[in-house]
Amino acid sequence: MELEAAGISVRGPHAPMLHATSVSVADHQVVLLTGYPGAGHVAAALGLSGRLKPDTGRVRLDGKTDPALLRRRVAVVDAPGITEPDDALPVQTVVGEELAIAGRKAGRKAVLEWLNEHDAAEHADKRFEHLPVAVRTRLLAELTVARTDVQVVILTMPDRHGGDPHGWFELGRGLAAQGYGVIITCADASARLLDVKAARMGETDQPDPVQVAPIAPVEPVTPIDEEQNEEEETEA
Repeated sequence: MELEAAGISVRGPHAPMLHATSVSVADHQVVLLTGYPGAGHVAAALGLSGRLKPDTGRVRLDGKTDPALLRRRVAVVDAPGITEPDDALPVQTVVGEELAIAGRKAGRKAVLEWLNEHDAAEHADKRFEHLPVAVRTRLLAELTVARTDVQVVILTMPDRHGGDPHGWFELGRGLAAQGYGVIITCADASARLLDVKAARMGETDQPDPVQVAPIAPVEPVTPIDEEQNEEEETEA
């Protein structure tokens, strides 16, 4: 899988929101896409995901310029005013809505089971705005990849909530290790703290993405292996 944007730009009502930008990401890769905090981050995320038609340039997924395909395969996480949840809602309500979008069971029991499986049951009754920053970003990302069609994840300005950039960068690396392509839009200062070469909004000559090794499959222990282990322990 490869998502490739070539020279995309977005005009705003009074000024450009996104100057011509090229960026690409494939499975098992992470890209930091930096720019001045503001509307450019949302414009980039929506343009890359087929939810906004760029004024110039094109976006292709595996060579296809199909907005419907992009919308299905490229997910935008926590974009301000677009995909961010209502902060006043309880966590369990937000989780239920996202599970329903993913076509999963979304009743109270299913929601609590999901939160428990993701080490967040203690937060079920909290307002979403009261989640710790790292937990907020992690839960939204994990809910997003619960959708079976998603191949690319765009984390949109996670640093606007504060916290340690290393947390959401490692989250992105973890998703890439699972096989997703990951783009994280953030401020230049966050990229400097992470000491990662970042792509920049408004530029077309970009550094290579960060390549992440896939998670190695766990080899099952067969009954024969178990017997051999017991014999070795007895001999020892």
